[in-house]
Amino acid sequence: MARKAAKKKAPAKKKAAKKKTTARKTATKKKTTTKKKTATKKKASAKKKAPAKKAPAKKAAKPKAKKVEAPAKKASKATKPKNSSTLSYTQSEFLENLRQFCGLEKKSQAKEMWEDVSRFLTDSLKKGYRVPLVGLGKMYVRKSKARMGRNPATGEIIHISAKKRVRFTPAKALKDAVL
Repeated sequence: MARKAAKKKAPAKKKAAKKKTTARKTATKKKTTTKKKTATKKKASAKKKAPAKKAPAKKAAKPKAKKVEAPAKKASKATKPKNSSTLSYTQSEFLENLRQFCGLEKKSQAKEMWEDVSRFLTDSLKKGYRVPLVGLGKMYVRKSKARMGRNPATGEIIHISAKKRVRFTPAKALKDAVL
């Protein structure tokens, strides 16, 4: 019986020994992997800490030859406004069309040109001049006299004061082309 007990203890000892060796192997694996990780971290930090190389001194810039750009192509037809219900241009769409029709490179150039024309028209009309817009018609300021009128809702008689109004008379060429 003692032998049977000893035989039973022996396999238990072997199992314990196997467990210890596998535990040692996994522990050494963990140590080696952590060593590798710390080694790679140290290398990475060493790379970061290395002083950056200075860029070589810049040489005197050579003057570049200016590119001669071909003039922008002029448009021959107006684009359709985005607002299809009223068919009216936004200011941005108007300036883009003006840029295309005049063959300008940038929209800002078209805006500047339109501001100049607008300022000219305003100044001229303020002074009472008639401005002929060749092929379109003429713009002028018209003075209306003071008069008596009637309020349509109540029928009350009211006084309408004299006013100045900007008027545009279309040229025959414009009428024929549009109407």
